[in-house]
Amino acid sequence: MTAQPDRIVHVTTVHQPFDPRIFYKQLASLRDAGFDTHLIAPHGRTEQVQGISIHALPRPPARWRRIALHPTAFRMAQALNADLYQVHDPELLPLAFLLKTTTGAQIVYDMHENYRSKGAVLGRTLRGLERWAFRWLDHVLIAEASYRSILNGYAVPHTYIANYFRPRGDERSEEAAPIRTSPTRLLYTGTLSARRGLHTMTDLAAMVKRQGRPETINLVGICRYEHQRARAEAQIRNEGLHTVMERVGWDTYVSPSAMPPHRRRADMGLALFEQHPNHAGSIPTKFYEYLHYGLPLICSDIPLWRRFVERHGCGAVVPPGDPAAVLDVLDEWQAHPERYRRCAENARAAASQYRWAEMGERLTRLYRDVLRGSAHRAPPTG
Repeated sequence: MTAQPDRIVHVTTVHQPFDPRIFYKQLASLRDAGFDTHLIAPHGRTEQVQGISIHALPRPPARWRRIALHPTAFRMAQALNADLYQVHDPELLPLAFLLKTTTGAQIVYDMHENYRSKGAVLGRTLRGLERWAFRWLDHVLIAEASYRSILNGYAVPHTYIANYFRPRGDERSEEAAPIRTSPTRLLYTGTLSARRGLHTMTDLAAMVKRQGRPETINLVGICRYEHQRARAEAQIRNEGLHTVMERVGWDTYVSPSAMPPHRRRADMGLALFEQHPNHAGSIPTKFYEYLHYGLPLICSDIPLWRRFVERHGCGAVVPPGDPAAVLDVLDEWQAHPERYRRCAENARAAASQYRWAEMGERLTRLYRDVLRGSAHRAPPTG
């Protein structure tokens, strides 16, 4: 008789189901390794996508109402009777504890960010949940090496699973596009917000238009904050920035599968984030995506980011909130195209160091190791 594959269930009430790290990287790697993969997440319908079963939770009308989904998420997860559950949100840790006590399954927590930076009250609450859970979790995944310090003093095993780029479909092609001699097409991909440089980029577009420069800026991603969208829309409308700035998505999530054409048309990638504690210890995943397409980076001068750019010679750093400094970089690259070319070539050369394949293998090995120990580990009490 053929043994049934181990059943894996990932649970989130925060992330949309096709979050690149959760769906296209982790669950896709586990599916490819032969696990029976399931995802519980807010979605329009229950369905199977690319061999991964999605169990739909209602979409909460407001972020603060996500907690109302927890009882339904628990019942769904318990009914699936998994061998291992992985939760992606710290507020789901009490639910994970209940799953462990009622099913005896292994529990993995994926730490996506340093939640202590969320503010005095919320940050302390989420960190307190994590510290409580470190006493009984079977394993913790960390998305950044800097998060190791959060686990200091706790015996819970942890593994660094970096959020590297996973090429899909025609992104796997190694044939590189020719490097342009006059770089003018700037690209930003991912979630848009003031903290992630939205207003710096609209100010940059305004300077480009006023000075009659040749650059264009393409923003590809969703801005979830209505007041920030309204402010940017007012500036775009009042200053006629639609001639130099294109927006794709904006108030709608942009699927990773829609990103490649925008990256292929671009000459460089932007990450003009504001200073924030959560940025200090994290490399944005867009860095790895830009490198894959040979796009030099222009990013904020955050020490970790500066070291990344200098190590690979793949771009330039500018003071946060300073669009004039971005124009200075562009002037230098346009006056000395060989410097831009060198950055583009270095980006392509560095890309192979940041591909998901190694992380996917690390994740599947880890799962097998954790599951091998599950038969002799009793559920916690209390």
